[in-house]
Amino acid sequence: MEERVEAMATGILRRRLGDWERLWFDPGQTVHAMLLALELDPGSVMVMVNGRRAAKDYVLRAGDEVRLLRLITGG
Repeated sequence: MEERVEAMATGILRRRLGDWERLWFDPGQTVHAMLLALELDPGSVMVMVNGRRAAKDYVLRAGDEVRLLRLITGG
């Protein structure tokens, strides 16, 4: 079985990505590269990997569970 990285988007991000519940990626790319591949603005998305906030330079590994959350700003 090929090892992959599972990503799930929520809310508006999920709709923007075509209502895919789960997305699959090959390991070895950074969080930043994954966001660019999805055509998402890295500055407007918080990425959680295995339950922890991930830096944009984090290299995704096989078996990682990724959650994409839209950052909300207010005033």
